[in-house]
Amino acid sequence: MHLFFEISQIFLTTFMIALVMPIFWIVLFLVYLQYRRQAATEEKLFGRSINRVGRQMLLSVALGMVGGFGASAILVFLGLSLEQIGLYFIWPVALLLLLVNPRYLCFSYAGGIVATAVLIVRYILLPLFPVLGENVVVESLMRIHIPALLVLIGLLHLAEALLIYVGGHWGSSPIYLKRDNGEVVGAFSLQRFWPMPLVALLVTVVAEPEIIGVSMPEWWPILQPAFEPGEGKSLQFMIVPVAAGLGYGDMVLSSTPRERTAFSAKSLALYSIILLIVAVSSEFFPPLILPGVLFAPLGHELLILFGKNREESSPPRYRQAGPGVTVMMVLPGTPAHEAGVQQDDIILKVNGDPVTDNRDLLEKIETSYFMVLLDGSRENKPFSAVLKKQTREGEYSNGTFKARLNSYRSHYSLLHRSAALGLVPVPATDSPVYLEVRKPEPFARLKRLRSKGKKRSIS
Repeated sequence: MHLFFEISQIFLTTFMIALVMPIFWIVLFLVYLQYRRQAATEEKLFGRSINRVGRQMLLSVALGMVGGFGASAILVFLGLSLEQIGLYFIWPVALLLLLVNPRYLCFSYAGGIVATAVLIVRYILLPLFPVLGENVVVESLMRIHIPALLVLIGLLHLAEALLIYVGGHWGSSPIYLKRDNGEVVGAFSLQRFWPMPLVALLVTVVAEPEIIGVSMPEWWPILQPAFEPGEGKSLQFMIVPVAAGLGYGDMVLSSTPRERTAFSAKSLALYSIILLIVAVSSEFFPPLILPGVLFAPLGHELLILFGKNREESSPPRYRQAGPGVTVMMVLPGTPAHEAGVQQDDIILKVNGDPVTDNRDLLEKIETSYFMVLLDGSRENKPFSAVLKKQTREGEYSNGTFKARLNSYRSHYSLLHRSAALGLVPVPATDSPVYLEVRKPEPFARLKRLRSKGKKRSIS
């Protein structure tokens, strides 16, 4: 028990130090930039920020600390050191993959490549060219313990799965999306980022009389380092603070944000558990190393492709079909929210007059008096709500309102006014305001950097 309290004290102190490290604040700043960009898109589409950046940051930091604490505890319990997991090689590979495609910025792909390189060098190149073993880079590469690397990949993805399940749907942003067939449908963009303070281990070889600190049990570490300390020497583990960041991005078309994140989290958790079982088993049964190395990137890629195909092959949930207008989202603190309108409500009539699309809905609301009666369907049952709109004298008179809808800018004005009332309705199928998802071009970032360099040299 005394040993547990000593280790816990060192662990907690180091974890708190990680919160004030410059690298952690750099990750925080990068997360802030992502949420600020999301807010800018919302402001352009709806005239207001639907998800406040400050609240997004607080939620992300809180969940990131919980996830980082749990992951750190497991890393220390297993005895995984930074040398074993090869972070010095994984990060450069991950950044190179970022130039190919942003979604490849993931430890499953980078770790799979590094682990494959270890196997090739260890079992093919070194037997043929033993002189390579004298190279510093090759020597560092050979210190990577592949089961430990696979455990790290599985552990981080398991933490990500838990974070997605708990808060992946928070801050979902409604968008109008143009599909390949030209139809504009409603969708939700999910962008979540979690800065994670972490506690990791560094291992060094020291003479046995120089060992300091807490004496660990003989069974620890569970995953032994790949190198031997030599006679008269021993391994010295040091707990150090580090930082990382996890991110989750998805597009929801055929389900609700909560349904989508729950499915993604469960699928990712299953992948993580399988990888962890294979990784730990390979420590005691080495033939499992190769299946684990292959499963890390290929299993992750199949998981993404399966989820994407499942979402896109199903009919869109928020599209203009049938009578009335479906409500994608009701913004809190707005007239629609106070009136009791709810997400997925279908508004059929305004003051007794049928509505056909979102433009017709807003026009009828704006040309009404202060009190507006909305009739519709909620879970296949009729409902009514009284909307108390905020009058804007002279701005939305009959003639002025219709005239504003005839210009390109008016389409944004339509969404801005709907959001001011608290309603985000499904778009018309031919809506002129939409986002379009383009397939990322490989090495697009590298090409942009090269083009900027050429422009500077020409000028």
